[in-house]
Amino acid sequence: MVGRVIIVLFYGLFLLFSDILGMYKVALFLFIIFLLLLPWLVRQAIRFRLKSTSYRNIRFSYRGRVRDFYILALMGIFLFGSLLLVVGALTTLVRSDFVALLAAFILLITPFYLGSFLYKRYKELVINNSYYGKARFNIELSVREISRLFFKVSLIFLISSAVIFGVISGILFGLKLFLNPSAAQWQFLIGIGGAVSYMIVLAFIKGVSDGYFSNYIRNNTTLEGAPFKGEINEIKLGFISLSNSLMLLFSLGLLYPYAKIRYLREKIENSYFACSDFERFEAQFEDSISTIGEEAVDFFDIDIGI
Repeated sequence: MVGRVIIVLFYGLFLLFSDILGMYKVALFLFIIFLLLLPWLVRQAIRFRLKSTSYRNIRFSYRGRVRDFYILALMGIFLFGSLLLVVGALTTLVRSDFVALLAAFILLITPFYLGSFLYKRYKELVINNSYYGKARFNIELSVREISRLFFKVSLIFLISSAVIFGVISGILFGLKLFLNPSAAQWQFLIGIGGAVSYMIVLAFIKGVSDGYFSNYIRNNTTLEGAPFKGEINEIKLGFISLSNSLMLLFSLGLLYPYAKIRYLREKIENSYFACSDFERFEAQFEDSISTIGEEAVDFFDIDIGI
């Protein structure tokens, strides 16, 4: 409760200085403080979430170091900053169509591999420092395989976008022929159609992406040699995510608990752990921790992958 009060007050101060008082420098200062605290908040959220989870009276725990989260954040800033500097230098110093195409290719392809590398490091940081009692989780990931998943999800995104925008466009032109709207009304309809299309595609692809990466993580994770197995239907999870978004929209958010449970149930019911001897796992004492990290990631809907 205290953690949520702190986060709400912090966010309220940001809105006060930015939207009401117009003191944008103070608002920027608060935003920078939040960014500086974000790696610590994520690490605290992971610790709290695992400590609050138990199975067969044995609690989970997390023992990753704060500095490793800051190192990962600085690594991401350095890699993507270097990418932008290289592309900017290419287009500024050498002016030619070939260099422009090369810069565009670098900007299109490289982020997939940089993102895959950072995703791999983050998941290893989280899972390899997680424990079930005294037993440690272990994961082995491949940048190449993660990049392949990113490309697959991107391809599904493009295909689903084309389908959704085509359907919405057909409906809009049908309405135009039937209603014969004015120019202002037509622009309004286009705006609504674009917003609806955007929401549908994002909601669907969120579930699809989560399905693919959840299966990949589960299928490469072990607990003292005992393997996990993920058999989530990615497309089905995408439609569940989409229907949940529509449910929240029409219920004004009142059905959020039901939508959250419905989504998690689909993932959990298709996740398995092949272990025949749970007696070998021993409990481990874990000290108390603050809830502020958990409250922050929940308030701002940050996905920490736990």
